[in-house]
Amino acid sequence: MAMNAVDKGRDEARRRFLLVSAAGLCCAASARKAWAATALPQATMLVGSPPGGATDKLARMFSEGLTGRYADRLIVENKAGAGGAIAYAHVKNSGVRDGSLMFLSPAYPIVISPHVVSTLPYDPLRDFAPVGIAGRSMMTFAVGPAVPAGVKTLADYLQWCRDHPDRALYAAQTGSSQHLVGTSFSQAAGVKLDNVSYKGDAPALQDLLGGHVPAIILPVASAIAQQQAGAIRVLAVTGSKRSRFLPDIPTTGELGYPDIVFQDWLGVFMLTGTPAPVLERMNTAMNTITRSAQGQQALANLGFEPEQVTPEVFAGMVKADYERYRGIIERTRFREVFDKSFGR
Repeated sequence: MAMNAVDKGRDEARRRFLLVSAAGLCCAASARKAWAATALPQATMLVGSPPGGATDKLARMFSEGLTGRYADRLIVENKAGAGGAIAYAHVKNSGVRDGSLMFLSPAYPIVISPHVVSTLPYDPLRDFAPVGIAGRSMMTFAVGPAVPAGVKTLADYLQWCRDHPDRALYAAQTGSSQHLVGTSFSQAAGVKLDNVSYKGDAPALQDLLGGHVPAIILPVASAIAQQQAGAIRVLAVTGSKRSRFLPDIPTTGELGYPDIVFQDWLGVFMLTGTPAPVLERMNTAMNTITRSAQGQQALANLGFEPEQVTPEVFAGMVKADYERYRGIIERTRFREVFDKSFGR
């Protein structure tokens, strides 16, 4: 049957619409790719702890590698306080979704703090988009010059604490992974150990070296140099296997505490709603650094293990750890310990 003029008009209009739509989609896709591929003039990576700690050192290592690769200049800014909440709330309230503002965080403000801090000014699963993993580091349990030189093992230290209950103290930031390790270990060992709170690893380590606090729980990355210098004595590490950076130090599992296993990630996050191409571009830049021989050596110098995952895989890991730590916190009644630290 011959097509009438009306039908021909409709088909022509439909054809033009489809062509325009396809062209629009192509332009939009090209624009997204161009936007994601364009280096930013400047980007800022926030750290929620003071300068000199493990997270700060890791951020500055990545700042060097990302400058010229992800942005013309990437600077690190420390916004310490409230367990990182000041820095993370700044990102949440910034409205910045072009990839120029991010934060590097240890795991605990993302997967522990939400279960113990009722006034937390952010919801990590709702407010932030996981970008990638910067590295991993297990924890160490170490003593300083305030503990007699004869205390050489974890068992020795526990006995010393029993004999000196007023000195059974360790340094860790309240509510951190280190604090949770200390609480879990205290319960497993049946020895009361009290936390002395600090804003980060650097000031805690300074007081340990000064003899103001007898023991400390801190990442391997923060302990290596002091252990090698003989300034502290690391008694145990919390990994499932020994650290390649401290191969002579036994794991808590080897010492009879198989449930004390903590080896957390440190990751980069941006504001939720940041376009996927931007997240992917930053993720690719991070993974390029950690795969390179130079990047792996830099991580090793800091005591971190490299790990490369996509933003999607990292998001799944964050959710899984969020639930895993919920169970640990409930089992150890860590929220009660946390509240007691503040006299509540």
